[in-house]
Amino acid sequence: MTISNAVTSAKPHYTGHRQRLMQKLNKNGYEQFADYEIIEMMLFLIFKRKDTKPLAKQLLEKFKSLDGILNADVNSLSEISGVGNATCNALKIINMLVKASLKSQLYILPVIHCFSDVINYAKIHMNNLLYEEVRVICLNSKNYIIDDKIIQRGSINSVTLYPREIIKLCLQSGATGLIIIHNHPSGDPTPSLNDQYTTNKLLQACNVLDINLFDHIIVANGNYVSFKALGLL
Repeated sequence: MTISNAVTSAKPHYTGHRQRLMQKLNKNGYEQFADYEIIEMMLFLIFKRKDTKPLAKQLLEKFKSLDGILNADVNSLSEISGVGNATCNALKIINMLVKASLKSQLYILPVIHCFSDVINYAKIHMNNLLYEEVRVICLNSKNYIIDDKIIQRGSINSVTLYPREIIKLCLQSGATGLIIIHNHPSGDPTPSLNDQYTTNKLLQACNVLDINLFDHIIVANGNYVSFKALGLL
C-alpha cells in the first residue's frame, strides 16, 4: 500500500459516532445525554460531514446553558468560528418550536392545575431578554388561558406597567382573571418598589371590576419570584 492510498483510506476519528449517538437516543431517550451532546446532535442537521463536538462545546462554554444558546442573539453567535447563518437560523427555529410547544401545553388545562407550566413558560419566553417586557395572560371563568400578549416593552432596567392597558385587554378578551409576567435583565428577580406600587394599583382596579389577579411573576437569570408567594397579593 502506498502512503497516498493509506492517507486516502484513513477514516475520520468520528466515523460512526453519529450513528452511536442516535442509537443511544432511540434506546434511552434524551435524559442520558450531556448538554453538549444534545447541541452536537442538533448541529448534525446543519453539518452533514463534520465533527460537531468541538463547536457544541464552544457554544456551551460561551452561553453557559441550552437556554442561553437558544436565546443568544445573532451577533453573539457569529463571534464563534464556524457559526454561520445556517446555524443561527436553526437555533432560532428550534427556539421558536420550544416556545410554541410550551404555549400549546398551557392552553390544554386550567392554569391552577399546571402553575409550574406557567413558570416554565415565563422562563423560556422572558429569561434571557435584553430589555424588560410585560406579558399578560388572560383567563376565563374556568381558569383556562384565552389570551396571551406582550403589552409593554421597556429599557434594559425598567418598564412601565400601565393598569389601564391591562384592564382594557382583559375587558376586550372577556377575561375574569389574569397573570402578569415581566423580566429583570439585571438577573435579580426581586420586585422593585415601583413593581409593588403598580401591582397594587392594578389589584385595586381588578377588584373594582371583579377580575382575579392571580399573580405577578418576575423572572431573571433562571430564577423567579411570585408576588402571591411573597404575600404581596
